[in-house]
Amino acid sequence: MKLKPRSLFGRTAVTIALTLLLFMAISMGTVAYFIYIPLAHRHADDFAAVIVSAAHSLQSLPEEMHSELKQQLFNNHGLLVAEQTNGYAATPSEMSYSPFFHDAIERRVGQELQIIEAADGPLIWVDVPAHGKIFRLGFDRTRLGINPPVALIVVLVVGTLLTFVASLLLVRKVTKPLGRLAEAANTLARGQNPPPIPERGPDELASLERVFNRLSADLHTMSENRTVMIAGISHDLRTPLTRLAIAVEMLDEDTHPQIIAGIRRDLEAMNVLIGQFLQFTQGPRDDCPVQVDLWQVIDAIATDLRRGGGDLRLHRNDPPCVYFADPVALERVLANLMKNAVQHGGDEPADVSLFCSDKAVSIEICDRGPGIPADKVEAIFRPFHRLESARGATTGGSGLGLAIVKQIVTNQGWTITVDPRDGGGTVMRLGLPATSRFGLPAMSCQATESSRGQEPAAPIDTAA
Repeated sequence: MKLKPRSLFGRTAVTIALTLLLFMAISMGTVAYFIYIPLAHRHADDFAAVIVSAAHSLQSLPEEMHSELKQQLFNNHGLLVAEQTNGYAATPSEMSYSPFFHDAIERRVGQELQIIEAADGPLIWVDVPAHGKIFRLGFDRTRLGINPPVALIVVLVVGTLLTFVASLLLVRKVTKPLGRLAEAANTLARGQNPPPIPERGPDELASLERVFNRLSADLHTMSENRTVMIAGISHDLRTPLTRLAIAVEMLDEDTHPQIIAGIRRDLEAMNVLIGQFLQFTQGPRDDCPVQVDLWQVIDAIATDLRRGGGDLRLHRNDPPCVYFADPVALERVLANLMKNAVQHGGDEPADVSLFCSDKAVSIEICDRGPGIPADKVEAIFRPFHRLESARGATTGGSGLGLAIVKQIVTNQGWTITVDPRDGGGTVMRLGLPATSRFGLPAMSCQATESSRGQEPAAPIDTAA
């Protein structure tokens, strides 16, 4: 268990609090060492001198003056005088509460003294020798100042509370804007356009928020311009392609059948590429998730790929898996991953496995292709990036398939990992949050539907 806070707020607050508390402890220690302890020594030494002087005065004065002296000692110094043989019930005292007094009085007398505590009251008795006679002098234990230094305790407690409150207020002013900025950055990373962040607070934070707002607006503008440009180019290209397709259909297939078939394949490949461009520029959808059967989705995609010559083996490791997801986004992700596994898997069939439990939901697409180096895993999800092993004429593609997958996965809050497969090949693992295994928070669905002016769909009872 790690006690170190993970958040910036917690770490900064703890750092400031510990620093100030250490400063207070050093300050209190300094005051105690240079002021409190010397004063305690002096007070104990003065009181020890009074007691020893009282014992010597009692020894030197005649018996008839003892009564008046005892009264003066009690009135002026709070001392009681009794004969040693009076039989007061007492127990030996360790004097752990006032070592200064113990040392001071033994130093003045020059020998070890018996100091006892009264068993039936707050009195402390000291047997003091004076010229061969021992006098027992008593005083209230509060006379030695045995109470703890209340002032130091009050200062420490109040200072600790003030330090903690001040640390929280100070750090909160810094971390709250940073939290808003982090939330907006996460929204931007999911391909969405976050609302502008309020530009307030310290100058440094306000400047950072201002720069982020400008960056977000510029990225949104660039994305819109890119979408319009690519959509326009793709649309304009399809017009001549359509004319070419019509012209090819009008040719005599008996004259050059191979050339005509090749032109048709090229036209179909170009249409597929243009479709990928348009699909990528459209960005991720924000449809309300609905109940889907993951196994049926996988089986439908595999059936389509088998019609085109793809070789796949499906493995269902758990009972039917009902899940709440955007079906279009899920199909686009699985279709891209499974198609890649078929295209780059060589002569071996691709294996697709579904794992579904209350704690985790994942789909693994495994192939026996050349594999992906560990240092290239991040690169394969970049737009238009293709590994050298995937640039063959038979595989085709524009390098947008995995970029679209990454875009959708990030927007939906899913995860995708790429690992080497035992015996050669690659394992693509799509992880789905288990929280949507049996239901969906109603607020998320309602928010999506309300933004479209539609009524939210009634939840489906999965228990039936």
